[in-house]
Amino acid sequence: MKMKKVMAVTAIVMGLAAPVWAAATSNLMITADTLEYEGSTGKATANGNVVIINEDKTMTGREGWYNTKTQEAFLTGGVSMIGTNTSMSAAQLHSTNNEIIEATGNVRLQKDNKQVFGNTVKYNTKTEYGTSTGNAKLVMDDAVLTGDFVEGWLNEIRATAQGNVTLHSSKHNLDASADNAVYTQTPGQNDGVAYLTGNVHAVQNGNVVNAPELKLEMKDNSVQTIGGRSTLIITPQQ
Repeated sequence: MKMKKVMAVTAIVMGLAAPVWAAATSNLMITADTLEYEGSTGKATANGNVVIINEDKTMTGREGWYNTKTQEAFLTGGVSMIGTNTSMSAAQLHSTNNEIIEATGNVRLQKDNKQVFGNTVKYNTKTEYGTSTGNAKLVMDDAVLTGDFVEGWLNEIRATAQGNVTLHSSKHNLDASADNAVYTQTPGQNDGVAYLTGNVHAVQNGNVVNAPELKLEMKDNSVQTIGGRSTLIITPQQ
């Protein structure tokens, strides 16, 4: 195995020899049952109980590779990633420049107290912008937003959803559906605002609203219909 500008050591883990590859000039280390490194391409191929530690992130999986020249990583098989205030699990994961992540297969991403689920999730750990496609769900401070496609900025709690959209809030006793939605909220504040468009149906505290467009304000549970004929059904409180 040819190596350039690296050092190779052998570690004993639970009585088994585990090859370890570490870069000499950066915070990068790869551990696996078997390792191959090609100096001309910079690609390290790992198989079996793979662990890649790169700066503040630790990624694990059954098999994968890391390219020291392109700073790309790929892992498959029960993948997990743990970073600063961020974690992710998926069937497979592709990382670029240690900041752009694309994960597929039953993806779950957590950033602080917010969670993103989907079949495919793309996330930038520097800008905190992400997208979720297929069974997409965003869990926020006081609301859950779902749709065929969801995108948002987790640091701001600013999100949009498209296709078969639902908005649920246990705190505000609210359930709504629409074709599209835009949701904004100040982190830690009870000031969430949702704009729902297209075949809007909302139920809150037993009251029902059907409208082409709807604005919901969480802080005072107010509802404003927009853009056409709407229907409000009031349920008497017992």
